[in-house]
Amino acid sequence: MKSKFFNYFVYSGLCFHLLLVTVFLWQPQLLLKIYSLSINYYYNKIADYEYSHLVAAEKTVEQQIDMVFIPWQSIKSSSVKSKQVAVNGIDFINLNQALENLKDGDELQFYSGVFDTPFLIDKNDITITGVGHVVFEKSAYNGKAFIVNKGRNLTIKNIECRYISVADKNGACVRQEGLGLTLEHVYFHHSENGILESAKEQGNIYIRDSRFELLGKNGRAHAIYSNKANLYIENSLFIASKDEGHTIKNRGAETYITHSLITSMSSNDSRLLDISNGGVLNINYSLLHQGPLSANGQAISFGLEGIKHDVNSIRLQDNIILLERIKQNVLLATGEHNIDSVIAGNIIINKDAVDEFQGNFYFENRDGAGFPKYPYFPKVLCQLITPCPLLSAD
Repeated sequence: MKSKFFNYFVYSGLCFHLLLVTVFLWQPQLLLKIYSLSINYYYNKIADYEYSHLVAAEKTVEQQIDMVFIPWQSIKSSSVKSKQVAVNGIDFINLNQALENLKDGDELQFYSGVFDTPFLIDKNDITITGVGHVVFEKSAYNGKAFIVNKGRNLTIKNIECRYISVADKNGACVRQEGLGLTLEHVYFHHSENGILESAKEQGNIYIRDSRFELLGKNGRAHAIYSNKANLYIENSLFIASKDEGHTIKNRGAETYITHSLITSMSSNDSRLLDISNGGVLNINYSLLHQGPLSANGQAISFGLEGIKHDVNSIRLQDNIILLERIKQNVLLATGEHNIDSVIAGNIIINKDAVDEFQGNFYFENRDGAGFPKYPYFPKVLCQLITPCPLLSAD
């Protein structure tokens, strides 16, 4: 009986190996695909294991954000209004009436409350101001965004915008179709895009003292998505883009970022910055953090969709850069382009590269740099961004 079992396993093993050889000869791609799937499964399991040791597994990305950051707060106002919308301080019965009376250079004021009527701005030099805690939510004008701007030089102040989604999966808090946009102290979150710029000419977008959080959709919507505009960002937070969206995707000629935070946390974002067609990229006095579960190993890409600008340069100076993706980490991907680059004076944590760029301070992990454990950030961030965004800066 033992001999029969022995012979059975010998012949079974022989047949199995002959089958593998046959498959390899006739369908080598199938065998390679099976091998690739097995390897990916293995590395995903390893990643899950490492992540569970990095942070308590039961903590969602929203819970981690609540652990680390002070909640966004609107600028308080003592104003008490019976109506909810005004133009230059003059009350109107409803938004439509206010928009009908809006002229170039006016201020459109919303008073504390939640608004679900989206609208179009087609006048120039308009300022939209939230007086107290003003929330725009759950609706999109013409299937595009809560605010669709076709005018020049729109300014938006002290507004929270959330839950914007459309059938095309590229809904936004603001669709910028005109030229010139300034955001001051806004909070855009839990939507597909924060800003989607699709103007026909090159303009400028200025972002100050603002917060963008949990934005992205299907890898095609992003916290900031600019097709032509120059971006100028300061003193702002970009937290946990999701669903393989980039935090900032810009095809415009210039991207300047200073005194800001861009972090994946534990979200499944893609790149922190996708500077698709090159141009000028300048980041200083900021903290960049690629998180453990980022879908893309490249923190920053430059010109991977083709160089289309006359002037192309990269300056990353005096930043803190944490590359903590469990799989491979790449700080900067430029393809085959030879770009004028200065990457110096940064503190870089990256287990995958030491002294990759001369003139920086490299550490393999947070402990080596004296930084707190994930998901917390070093208190030096409070010197870069005001007011301090951290719940605890001890």
